[in-house]
Amino acid sequence: MGLPKALGATVVILVILYHMKNSPPQPVFTQGTMVEESLSIHDRVKRAVPANTSFEIQVYINTTDLENLQRLLETFSFPIFNDTFEISSINLTTVCLPHMNGFQCRCEQNFVWSNETCVTYGACDDIIGDTCGCINDLPASHIICQPNPTQIEIDLVFEIPNAPSNFFVQLRENLAGFPLPFEIIPYSLKVTDLIFTTGCSSIRDGGTQCQCETGFLWSCENCDAFGPCGGRTEEQCDCINGLPSFEDFCEPTPSDIQCPTVAANVTFILDLQFDESYNNEGNNVYITTNTVIQEQTEIHISSRISAEILAFTNGSTVVLYNVRATTFLENELGNAQNGILAQMSTLFRVVIDAGPTLQFNPPEVIVGEALTVACGPPPEIFDTDWTVEWRLNNELVVEDDRHSFSQSSEMAFLTLSSFFGFDNGLYECRLIDGNLTHLQTSGVEVVARETPVITVSPVRIRVNCEDPQDVQLTCSVNGDFQVEFVGIPEAGTGQNIRHAFTITNCDSTEEIFICQVMDRPRFSRVITLALSDEDFVCVDDPVFGDGNIDDRAAGPCEPDSVGQITAVCRADGEWEPELDLCVLGVIQELLILSENLNRITLPILLRELSEVTLNVTDDLADSPATITAIVQILTTAANTSSISFITISQDSITNILVTTGVLSSDGMRESWDFLNFNDTRNFLFRLNNTGNVSTTRIAIRNTESVSSRLLLSLEVFASRLPSDSFDVSTSLILLNKTTFTNTFNGDFNSSVEIDIPESDCGEESLTVITFASMDNVIPPRIEDNASSFLINGRVVIVQSSGNISNISFAFDVLNDTLRRPRCVFWNFSLLDELGGWDSEGCEVVINVNQTVTCNCNHLTPFSILMSPFGVNIPGLDIVTYIGVGISMASLVICLIIEGYVWRKIRKNNTSYLRHVSIINIALSLLIANIWFIVGAAISDPESQELASCSAATFFIHFFYLALFFWMLASALLLLYRTVSVFEGGLSKRAMLAIGFVIGYGSPVIIATITVAVTAPNEEYTRRNGICWLNYNESKALLAFVVPVLTIIGINLIILLVVIYKMLRRRAVVSAAQLSEKNVLVVIIRTLLILTPFFGFTWGLGVGIVVSPANIGINIAFAVFNSLQGFFILVFGTLLDKKVRSELSISSLLSKTGARTTSTTGSSTGLGFLRNWRRGRDGYNTSSGVSPVSQSNTEQQPSTDT
Repeated sequence: MGLPKALGATVVILVILYHMKNSPPQPVFTQGTMVEESLSIHDRVKRAVPANTSFEIQVYINTTDLENLQRLLETFSFPIFNDTFEISSINLTTVCLPHMNGFQCRCEQNFVWSNETCVTYGACDDIIGDTCGCINDLPASHIICQPNPTQIEIDLVFEIPNAPSNFFVQLRENLAGFPLPFEIIPYSLKVTDLIFTTGCSSIRDGGTQCQCETGFLWSCENCDAFGPCGGRTEEQCDCINGLPSFEDFCEPTPSDIQCPTVAANVTFILDLQFDESYNNEGNNVYITTNTVIQEQTEIHISSRISAEILAFTNGSTVVLYNVRATTFLENELGNAQNGILAQMSTLFRVVIDAGPTLQFNPPEVIVGEALTVACGPPPEIFDTDWTVEWRLNNELVVEDDRHSFSQSSEMAFLTLSSFFGFDNGLYECRLIDGNLTHLQTSGVEVVARETPVITVSPVRIRVNCEDPQDVQLTCSVNGDFQVEFVGIPEAGTGQNIRHAFTITNCDSTEEIFICQVMDRPRFSRVITLALSDEDFVCVDDPVFGDGNIDDRAAGPCEPDSVGQITAVCRADGEWEPELDLCVLGVIQELLILSENLNRITLPILLRELSEVTLNVTDDLADSPATITAIVQILTTAANTSSISFITISQDSITNILVTTGVLSSDGMRESWDFLNFNDTRNFLFRLNNTGNVSTTRIAIRNTESVSSRLLLSLEVFASRLPSDSFDVSTSLILLNKTTFTNTFNGDFNSSVEIDIPESDCGEESLTVITFASMDNVIPPRIEDNASSFLINGRVVIVQSSGNISNISFAFDVLNDTLRRPRCVFWNFSLLDELGGWDSEGCEVVINVNQTVTCNCNHLTPFSILMSPFGVNIPGLDIVTYIGVGISMASLVICLIIEGYVWRKIRKNNTSYLRHVSIINIALSLLIANIWFIVGAAISDPESQELASCSAATFFIHFFYLALFFWMLASALLLLYRTVSVFEGGLSKRAMLAIGFVIGYGSPVIIATITVAVTAPNEEYTRRNGICWLNYNESKALLAFVVPVLTIIGINLIILLVVIYKMLRRRAVVSAAQLSEKNVLVVIIRTLLILTPFFGFTWGLGVGIVVSPANIGINIAFAVFNSLQGFFILVFGTLLDKKVRSELSISSLLSKTGARTTSTTGSSTGLGFLRNWRRGRDGYNTSSGVSPVSQSNTEQQPSTDT
């Protein structure tokens, strides 16, 4: 027992030494006496004090101003020196204040009443640790508050070499018997407790374990740092595997404190088809996986508390497990995961999901830009011979002309030479090493930013450089991009910038300005100013600037389009738009995309094209350039599918037909008419990335038309369809894919029936595409880029896997007023590769009941053409020719009569000019009818002789106009003779000259100008084979309709004026006036009948132009047209009483000359009647003179009519 006793004595000594080292010398307390005099200080009775001794003096102060006392004490600066002493500090310890009927004495900070004082005087606050801070009375004068005693815990560490095995047992027993408390009086110390907390000893493997005594535990930090000796829980441990620092000991056991823990949910992927049974704890996959997780986490995570599988989920098979520990040391969790993956890879294929860690350069990509994707590094458990696999939207990316792969020892790279819309999506990188796959993703879809569309103004103009001036240059861009003028910092940057360029001289001939997107200089547009000192014809145009005749300038497109508009300066000083090369921006992007297609991107492009086309349908109707671009996209896609042997799926062909349906809709007809008309000089332009027009041609064939390219691309797509049978139906197109053996018969859309009587190839596939409105797209041309036929049936594409040499089509006729059907196919090589309808190998078999049956010996796009050359009305031709014959016969009779009576009726100027007008009206109509017959004879829808047809049209136009202008001359003569329009009177010769100028001069001017303006563009005659003025293209027909309607209106006004004047005129007083009045009445009657008649007739002619299929209008026009000559004969000649009189006289003279007359002055009743009628017609008669002598001798006023 000697050792424990010695140890106990050592502990006491160490306590004393520790206290002496860390505590100041203790003061010697002296007693003083409280003096009750106010504001007086009494020194205590001094005692002999050894030299150099420190002592404490108690001073009692009676005052009511405690605050001033405290402030006074705070002003002292210590220490205070004197010759004999030094005051080190002054402390206020006790304050006694009146309270109710007594006093309360409180201790100041760091001072307390002793337990005895608290009990004796009563504590006025809680007694804590045998002390209190307040008592309820004045204590004895020597009793004051004492310094608050301090309790100190001292941790002692002893190193005992060669300690016996039961050392800790003996120590516990001796400490339990040690007498406590143990006072050390000289130092005012009291040892209250001795506690054994921690014992450390060596273990067999050479390490050290430190065990806590009962009621004590190691801190969480020490448990984590050294590791517990036994199993770890969330609580503190009682034993650690190591020797901590001398400052660390076991601590008292807390009541409710647990060590903080950390947890991590970790996943890895097994390349297994997911099965819900994997979540069953008895499943082999579960058991194997759980075993591996437990083993590897136990090995690698020192403070692991638990590890458990949370779930197996879908996505191959995703394993989610949880690991809990008090802390994860550096790399512990990663090492555990690597161990799990390495061990699992010996059993299964394992995928390591690294999450969205792919790196993109640039971070934001624009359509057309290059993009590099970086993947890696691979996990440490990978060997060096790993491989890489790239995926986009879970589709494997293959290396091609747009995608290139590269890798180093640490990284793998995917480079896209140009990024397009179908490259949008979720990217994956798979680094593969045996059964291990390291997966990295983009996390979110990578989407290209919209392409910058730069709009500049002007684009390319000419500017006069002689006069100093400022040219405003503007540049704008879409989206959130910013642009700048290269080399012009003062223009600034922004979405819309402007710069005023000052022209001061003509030193240079051209100024070029470049506007580009900031940080992306490849997106730019160029402004070109051509400087000239010439005098311009077209000046100050805000878009096209200045220019001379035939100069060309370029202007900008709308903000949502790319390209330019070119215009030509004309002689009238105006810029005439020439070529619209503006393509909608969204279509332009797809056009660029189509240049790089493969098996994956082709269906994506076709889907996007159909969606975009539907969205911009309204804009397409006014943009032939955009239609051309869409056709080029389809052409490129068709070529790619054919060259690369890509099968066109049902979804893809549906998208194609949707796009084609939009292009062939009725709203697109005007744009297609423009494209087809310009096919011979049309080329497909392209725009580079800057938006500037490139002169590069893109076409399957150099001269092939846009519509022909569309049809050919559809044929190619039909040949690349899968072998399955299916139907696709859109609003305007029907596709049927089927198989047949030997024979086939089918009705498609109730408008086309196809019959294949025999086939030599056994089972074959048949594809039929029926178009409801392809006639809007395909022109009905046969040769010379023109045709007088119309497409009058559905257009059908038929393709078969076998060789079919006998096929029949039954087409329902669309317009039953057309005639002369022809069975045709589209020959892509016709017209120097332009394409046109050809009938070779096809013939009409039956044409009954509005159905045309065709038989052909080959397959290609089919339809029927029918001629609109006159409506198919039975007997109409006969009526027309008979009527024209009657009209011509009437006109010949009219001219013969006028010639016969000419000498008798031309003595009066008015009568003379009236008959001149009648003769020229009849002559003009006669010659016009002759040319009408000639034109009808040479009109042929299948073989147009343009020169002869144009000549016939010119003369028909001229003489029909002459007819109406001579009627105008008659009306003007009537007006002149009625109201004396011309002052001073006009001679017969002058009026005759005016009549010929009006009657033939005006028509020749109008007819000549018409042919000169329209013939160079082959727009003079109608395109349906009829030799008559064109209307649809050039509106040349208006050169006939407008003058005719104007003349009819003028004539009616003149008639109203003349009738009004004559009704108000006073009675006729002379024979001459009577004769003049009768002539005017004849003119009025003629005009009053012929003007409405001719007007109504040619009104019907206009009706035929507007509605050529109207049977009633056609028949009415034929009838009234045939009566024109007859009406002129009757109302212009035969109803003229003078003419009838002359004819009667001539008839009578012919009879009298044939017999001998012996009597004079006698007359028959018939002769009297004739003479009486002559008198009524204005002739003087005498009963004593024979009619013959009378007519030769009478002198009378001229009454020729």
